[in-house]
Amino acid sequence: MFTLEVEFLLGRCFSSKYDDPTQPEWPPNPARLFSALAAAYFEGGEDIGERMALEWLERCGAPSITFGEPGVSNPVQVFVPTNYPGDHAPHLRGKQPRYLPAQSPSEARVYFVWPQAGPDPQILGALRGLASRTGALGRASSLVQVTISDQTAVPTYEPSPDGEVLMQVPYPGRLDDLATLYKQNRRPTPGKMERYREAGKTVETKVTSGFFENVVFLEKVSGPSLPIEATLTVTDAFRNALLKQSGDLGEIPELLHGHNKTVPHCALLAPPFVDRKFADGRLMGLGIAFPRSASGEDRRRVLMAVAKVVDSGLNISKDIGSWGLEPVEFMTAPETLRSRTWVQDSHEWVSATPVLLDRFPKEKGPSVEEILSLACERVGLPAPEVLQYSPWPILPGSAPVTKHRLHRGGEAKPKVGVHVRLRFPVSVRGPILLGAGRFFGLGLMRPQFGRGVVAE
Repeated sequence: MFTLEVEFLLGRCFSSKYDDPTQPEWPPNPARLFSALAAAYFEGGEDIGERMALEWLERCGAPSITFGEPGVSNPVQVFVPTNYPGDHAPHLRGKQPRYLPAQSPSEARVYFVWPQAGPDPQILGALRGLASRTGALGRASSLVQVTISDQTAVPTYEPSPDGEVLMQVPYPGRLDDLATLYKQNRRPTPGKMERYREAGKTVETKVTSGFFENVVFLEKVSGPSLPIEATLTVTDAFRNALLKQSGDLGEIPELLHGHNKTVPHCALLAPPFVDRKFADGRLMGLGIAFPRSASGEDRRRVLMAVAKVVDSGLNISKDIGSWGLEPVEFMTAPETLRSRTWVQDSHEWVSATPVLLDRFPKEKGPSVEEILSLACERVGLPAPEVLQYSPWPILPGSAPVTKHRLHRGGEAKPKVGVHVRLRFPVSVRGPILLGAGRFFGLGLMRPQFGRGVVAE
């Protein structure tokens, strides 16, 4: 067993949720602790022994967590100058809101426990040195003392495939990812997510996940405003740009080109402003959904190509023009570009963009219902217990199927598309993209919170 003890020296934790900057994070997620240890490694001169220790910790998987009850938080909103590349002096910049949530938990100590881990003396010594130089967890004001503990802590949360709590955890390759993002002057991505549940709690409602995991978003900051009907045009241009940039960097990863049918690849999406009273369906930016089986090295190569596209901008076409893009700032991102908008757990899901049927329905079969059920199965989801479809949009801001571009250049003819409402017998975690156009942002589903976990 290996245990890291984190004591908040002020009895107060200053940090916010990665997907909701107005709310405090509690307990601290394991990836945040790993990042703090990694910062000590980089600031300490990148000792090879400490690198080996962090790589060992990456391979240990998700730890159990022991923590107290969170305190009451009253987030403070302030306005600070923007800090984008190319900005002027601070007094000439515009200002953006920033939230500073904080809370005092009932217990100032948090324990991260890897029950099956047993580091050798060399690894243990290196981790002890890193822990001793880790002074904050969260913002710089969130002072901590990190030690290696011999105490046996009863877990509050434990990893579980049926868990309802989503936490960020380290994974093999995370240290290199952090180094690459830092050199590119980018904020850390959320990385790998793991399900947790209260220790000893019987989970009554099982949560299942599909083919894709988390989504990395880019915000459109300049260029023409495009409607939801242009989804395929934008994602096709995005793919071409990523392939070009990857080729310039070296070999194009299979995670991008998708030519090897046995290797899963990323889905590209253009999140639209939908499902709100005054939603107009305009495309707010771009996103990449990673398959769960993607390795850390492959993810890193894709993110390097993404960074190049951000630097150069996305040329959509001669007629349309280009988009300027920026990585999403979690503190100020619009709802459409926040992970929880598309990744929440829910029994009911509704299409924002049309689902393209993999086959043409026929009078003697297969029916539309059968084709859609098979499409769910193809991305690792159970068959829906309720299935409704229509050529007309279900969500405010979406558009009729006939308004959308439904096929890429070189394809013989458009496939049949439908808008759908699905209700699953169990709670399903997103992101969900269904049908033949799922790798290009068609069949993008939005969770509805009538029966699933209610959005915060």
